[in-house]
Amino acid sequence: MLKILLVTQDDPFYVSIFFRELFKRNISDQLELVGVIIQPPLGKKSKQKLIKQMIDFYGYWNFFILGIIYVFYKLFNVISIKLFKGNFPGAFSVEHTLLKNKIKIFEVKNINSKESVNYLRSLNLDIIFSIAASQIFKKDVLAIPKIGCFNIHTSKLPKNRGMMPNFWSLYNFKSDSSSAVTIHKMNESLDDGEILFQKLFDLNPKETLDSLIRRTKKLSVIAFIEAIEILKKEKFNFIINDSKFATYNTFPTKEDVKKFKAKGYRLR
Repeated sequence: MLKILLVTQDDPFYVSIFFRELFKRNISDQLELVGVIIQPPLGKKSKQKLIKQMIDFYGYWNFFILGIIYVFYKLFNVISIKLFKGNFPGAFSVEHTLLKNKIKIFEVKNINSKESVNYLRSLNLDIIFSIAASQIFKKDVLAIPKIGCFNIHTSKLPKNRGMMPNFWSLYNFKSDSSSAVTIHKMNESLDDGEILFQKLFDLNPKETLDSLIRRTKKLSVIAFIEAIEILKKEKFNFIINDSKFATYNTFPTKEDVKKFKAKGYRLR
Protein backbone atom coordinates (compact mmCIF):
# COMPACT_ATOMS: atom_id res chain seq x y z
CA MET A 1 0.00 0.00 0.00
CA LEU A 2 1.36 3.42 -0.97
CA LYS A 3 2.55 5.73 1.81
CA ILE A 4 1.29 9.20 0.97
CA LEU A 5 1.72 12.64 2.51
CA LEU A 6 -0.63 15.48 1.54
CA VAL A 7 0.45 19.12 1.54
CA THR A 8 -2.29 21.74 1.59
CA GLN A 9 -3.09 25.22 2.91
CA ASP A 10 -5.29 26.73 5.58
CA ASP A 11 -8.39 27.73 3.59
CA PRO A 12 -11.87 27.34 5.12
CA PHE A 13 -13.79 28.13 1.92
CA TYR A 14 -12.71 25.71 -0.79
CA VAL A 15 -9.84 23.41 0.20
CA SER A 16 -11.94 22.07 3.08
CA ILE A 17 -14.42 20.78 0.49
CA PHE A 18 -11.77 18.46 -0.94
CA PHE A 19 -11.03 16.92 2.46
CA ARG A 20 -14.69 16.58 3.45
CA GLU A 21 -15.38 14.73 0.21
CA LEU A 22 -12.22 12.63 0.53
CA PHE A 23 -13.12 11.32 3.98
CA LYS A 24 -16.60 10.32 2.86
CA ARG A 25 -14.76 7.49 1.10
CA ASN A 26 -13.00 4.56 2.71
CA ILE A 27 -9.52 5.60 1.56
CA SER A 28 -7.76 3.43 4.15
CA ASP A 29 -8.33 0.47 1.80
CA GLN A 30 -6.52 2.29 -1.00
CA LEU A 31 -3.58 4.09 0.60
CA GLU A 32 -1.72 4.76 3.81
CA LEU A 33 -2.21 8.44 4.58
CA VAL A 34 0.84 9.26 6.70
CA GLY A 35 -0.45 12.74 7.48
CA VAL A 36 -1.11 16.23 6.17
CA ILE A 37 1.00 19.38 6.18
CA ILE A 38 -1.14 22.54 6.44
CA GLN A 39 0.70 25.58 5.12
CA PRO A 40 -0.29 29.23 5.71
CA PRO A 41 -2.42 30.60 2.85
CA LEU A 42 -0.50 33.81 2.31
CA GLY A 43 2.54 32.44 0.50
CA LYS A 44 4.90 35.43 0.33
CA LYS A 45 2.14 38.05 0.56
CA SER A 46 1.60 40.24 3.59
CA LYS A 47 -1.90 40.38 5.07
CA GLN A 48 -2.28 43.95 3.81
CA LYS A 49 -1.46 42.95 0.22
CA LEU A 50 -3.75 39.93 0.44
CA ILE A 51 -6.67 42.06 1.70
CA LYS A 52 -6.15 44.58 -1.13
CA GLN A 53 -6.01 41.76 -3.66
CA MET A 54 -9.25 40.29 -2.33
CA ILE A 55 -11.02 43.68 -2.37
CA ASP A 56 -9.92 44.28 -5.97
CA PHE A 57 -11.21 40.84 -6.89
CA TYR A 58 -14.53 40.68 -5.03
CA GLY A 59 -15.36 44.36 -4.53
CA TYR A 60 -16.07 45.93 -1.14
CA TRP A 61 -19.52 44.46 -0.56
CA ASN A 62 -18.68 40.85 -1.39
CA PHE A 63 -15.42 41.19 0.54
CA PHE A 64 -17.42 42.38 3.55
CA ILE A 65 -19.81 39.40 3.31
CA LEU A 66 -16.94 36.95 2.89
CA GLY A 67 -15.17 38.60 5.82
CA ILE A 68 -18.15 37.91 8.07
CA ILE A 69 -18.24 34.28 6.91
CA TYR A 70 -14.47 34.01 7.45
CA VAL A 71 -14.73 35.33 11.02
CA PHE A 72 -17.62 32.90 11.67
CA TYR A 73 -15.53 29.98 10.44
CA LYS A 74 -12.49 31.08 12.46
CA LEU A 75 -14.53 31.49 15.65
CA PHE A 76 -16.17 28.09 15.40
CA ASN A 77 -12.88 26.54 14.35
CA VAL A 78 -11.31 27.70 17.63
CA ILE A 79 -14.29 26.31 19.55
CA SER A 80 -14.13 23.02 17.63
CA ILE A 81 -10.41 22.51 18.11
CA LYS A 82 -9.53 24.12 21.44
CA LEU A 83 -12.60 23.02 23.38
CA PHE A 84 -13.69 19.85 21.57
CA LYS A 85 -10.39 18.59 20.05
CA GLY A 86 -12.11 18.38 16.65
CA ASN A 87 -15.14 16.44 17.93
CA PHE A 88 -17.66 19.12 16.99
CA PRO A 89 -20.37 19.12 14.30
CA GLY A 90 -19.63 20.78 10.96
CA ALA A 91 -16.34 21.42 9.20
CA PHE A 92 -14.84 24.84 9.87
CA SER A 93 -11.31 24.33 8.55
CA VAL A 94 -8.99 21.76 7.01
CA GLU A 95 -7.56 21.20 10.50
CA HIS A 96 -11.02 20.57 11.97
CA THR A 97 -11.82 18.03 9.25
CA LEU A 98 -8.49 16.23 9.76
CA LEU A 99 -8.91 16.05 13.54
CA LYS A 100 -12.43 14.66 13.17
CA ASN A 101 -11.02 11.92 10.97
CA LYS A 102 -8.01 11.30 13.24
CA ILE A 103 -5.44 12.24 10.60
CA LYS A 104 -1.97 13.31 11.75
CA ILE A 105 -1.15 16.97 11.14
CA PHE A 106 2.49 17.95 10.64
CA GLU A 107 3.82 21.32 11.80
CA VAL A 108 5.99 22.43 8.86
CA LYS A 109 6.34 26.18 8.20
CA ASN A 110 8.76 25.88 5.29
CA ILE A 111 8.66 22.60 3.43
CA ASN A 112 11.97 23.40 1.69
CA SER A 113 14.00 23.99 4.85
CA LYS A 114 16.81 21.58 5.68
CA GLU A 115 15.00 20.44 8.82
CA SER A 116 11.79 19.72 6.90
CA VAL A 117 13.60 17.84 4.14
CA ASN A 118 15.44 15.64 6.64
CA TYR A 119 12.23 14.91 8.53
CA LEU A 120 10.25 14.08 5.40
CA ARG A 121 13.01 11.73 4.25
CA SER A 122 12.62 9.80 7.50
CA LEU A 123 8.96 9.05 6.67
CA ASN A 124 9.91 6.72 3.77
CA LEU A 125 7.20 8.17 1.51
CA ASP A 126 6.04 6.81 -1.83
CA ILE A 127 4.22 9.99 -2.90
CA ILE A 128 3.79 13.60 -1.79
CA PHE A 129 0.57 15.11 -3.13
CA SER A 130 -0.05 18.85 -3.32
CA ILE A 131 -3.66 19.83 -2.65
CA ALA A 132 -3.42 23.59 -3.27
CA ALA A 133 -0.10 23.81 -1.43
CA SER A 134 0.97 27.45 -1.03
CA GLN A 135 4.73 26.86 -1.40
CA ILE A 136 6.61 25.73 -4.50
CA PHE A 137 8.52 22.49 -3.88
CA LYS A 138 12.25 22.73 -4.58
CA LYS A 139 14.46 19.91 -5.89
CA ASP A 140 15.33 18.43 -2.49
CA VAL A 141 11.64 17.97 -1.64
CA LEU A 142 10.82 16.70 -5.13
CA ALA A 143 13.48 14.00 -4.73
CA ILE A 144 12.10 12.64 -1.43
CA PRO A 145 9.23 10.28 -2.41
CA LYS A 146 10.00 7.08 -4.30
CA ILE A 147 7.37 7.62 -7.01
CA GLY A 148 7.34 11.42 -7.00
CA CYS A 149 5.51 14.57 -6.00
CA PHE A 150 2.17 15.15 -7.72
CA ASN A 151 -0.20 18.10 -7.96
CA ILE A 152 -3.90 18.59 -8.73
CA HIS A 153 -4.49 21.51 -11.07
CA THR A 154 -7.99 22.46 -12.19
CA SER A 155 -7.34 23.33 -15.82
CA LYS A 156 -6.64 21.58 -19.07
CA LEU A 157 -2.85 21.82 -18.84
CA PRO A 158 -0.76 23.11 -20.51
CA LYS A 159 -3.50 25.77 -20.76
CA ASN A 160 -4.09 28.05 -17.79
CA ARG A 161 -1.04 27.35 -15.74
CA GLY A 162 -0.67 29.49 -12.64
CA MET A 163 -3.19 31.21 -10.41
CA MET A 164 -7.00 30.89 -10.37
CA PRO A 165 -7.34 28.41 -13.28
CA ASN A 166 -11.12 28.15 -12.88
CA PHE A 167 -11.50 31.90 -13.30
CA TRP A 168 -9.47 31.89 -16.51
CA SER A 169 -11.16 28.79 -17.91
CA LEU A 170 -14.55 30.46 -17.50
CA TYR A 171 -13.16 33.79 -18.74
CA ASN A 172 -12.09 32.05 -21.98
CA PHE A 173 -15.27 29.97 -22.31
CA LYS A 174 -16.02 31.13 -25.87
CA SER A 175 -12.68 29.84 -27.13
CA ASP A 176 -12.84 26.57 -25.16
CA SER A 177 -16.06 25.34 -23.51
CA SER A 178 -14.39 22.55 -21.51
CA SER A 179 -11.79 22.27 -18.80
CA ALA A 180 -10.19 19.48 -16.79
CA VAL A 181 -8.86 18.33 -13.47
CA THR A 182 -5.23 17.50 -14.23
CA ILE A 183 -2.96 15.28 -12.16
CA HIS A 184 0.67 15.99 -13.02
CA LYS A 185 4.08 15.16 -11.66
CA MET A 186 5.77 18.18 -10.12
CA ASN A 187 9.08 19.74 -11.10
CA GLU A 188 10.66 23.03 -10.09
CA SER A 189 8.57 25.04 -12.59
CA LEU A 190 4.96 25.87 -11.82
CA ASP A 191 2.42 23.43 -13.36
CA ASP A 192 5.07 22.23 -15.81
CA GLY A 193 5.56 18.54 -14.96
CA GLU A 194 4.45 15.56 -17.02
CA ILE A 195 0.72 14.80 -16.93
CA LEU A 196 -0.48 11.54 -15.40
CA PHE A 197 -4.05 12.01 -16.61
CA GLN A 198 -6.80 14.56 -17.13
CA LYS A 199 -10.44 14.32 -16.17
CA LEU A 200 -12.35 16.49 -18.66
CA PHE A 201 -15.60 18.28 -17.86
CA ASP A 202 -17.86 20.82 -19.56
CA LEU A 203 -17.97 24.41 -18.41
CA ASN A 204 -21.31 26.10 -17.86
CA PRO A 205 -21.31 29.88 -18.56
CA LYS A 206 -24.35 30.29 -16.29
CA GLU A 207 -22.49 28.77 -13.36
CA THR A 208 -20.83 31.16 -10.92
CA LEU A 209 -17.11 30.98 -10.30
CA ASP A 210 -17.87 30.02 -6.69
CA SER A 211 -19.98 27.09 -7.86
CA LEU A 212 -17.36 26.02 -10.41
CA ILE A 213 -14.60 25.97 -7.80
CA ARG A 214 -16.76 23.89 -5.47
CA ARG A 215 -17.57 21.48 -8.30
CA THR A 216 -13.91 21.05 -9.25
CA LYS A 217 -12.91 20.37 -5.63
CA LYS A 218 -15.31 17.42 -5.64
CA LEU A 219 -14.07 16.29 -9.04
CA SER A 220 -10.52 16.56 -7.70
CA VAL A 221 -11.28 13.90 -5.10
CA ILE A 222 -12.39 11.49 -7.83
CA ALA A 223 -9.28 12.34 -9.86
CA PHE A 224 -7.04 11.89 -6.81
CA ILE A 225 -8.38 8.39 -6.12
CA GLU A 226 -8.06 7.43 -9.79
CA ALA A 227 -4.48 8.71 -9.75
CA ILE A 228 -3.65 6.52 -6.74
CA GLU A 229 -4.94 3.46 -8.58
CA ILE A 230 -2.74 4.29 -11.57
CA LEU A 231 0.32 4.96 -9.40
CA LYS A 232 -0.07 1.57 -7.69
CA LYS A 233 0.83 -0.11 -10.96
CA GLU A 234 4.42 -1.04 -11.74
CA LYS A 235 4.26 0.80 -15.07
CA PHE A 236 2.28 3.84 -16.13
CA ASN A 237 2.66 6.41 -18.89
CA PHE A 238 2.82 10.17 -18.81
CA ILE A 239 1.46 12.72 -21.27
CA ILE A 240 3.74 15.57 -22.36
CA ASN A 241 2.85 18.87 -20.70
CA ASP A 242 4.11 20.81 -23.70
CA SER A 243 5.35 24.29 -22.81
CA LYS A 244 4.96 25.37 -26.45
CA PHE A 245 1.19 25.35 -25.95
CA ALA A 246 1.19 26.72 -22.42
CA THR A 247 -0.68 29.78 -21.24
CA TYR A 248 0.18 31.25 -17.87
CA ASN A 249 -2.02 33.40 -15.67
CA THR A 250 -1.45 35.52 -12.59
CA PHE A 251 -4.12 36.38 -10.02
CA PRO A 252 -6.89 38.38 -11.79
CA THR A 253 -6.63 42.16 -11.53
CA LYS A 254 -9.56 44.52 -10.92
CA GLU A 255 -9.65 45.13 -14.68
CA ASP A 256 -9.72 41.39 -15.40
CA VAL A 257 -12.73 41.03 -13.09
CA LYS A 258 -14.53 43.90 -14.88
CA LYS A 259 -14.00 42.16 -18.23
CA PHE A 260 -15.12 38.83 -16.70
CA LYS A 261 -18.39 40.41 -15.57
CA ALA A 262 -18.81 42.25 -18.89
CA LYS A 263 -18.81 38.84 -20.59
CA GLY A 264 -21.84 37.94 -18.46
CA TYR A 265 -20.06 35.72 -15.94
CA ARG A 266 -20.51 35.96 -12.19
CA LEU A 267 -18.15 35.46 -9.27
CA ARG A 268 -20.85 34.43 -6.76
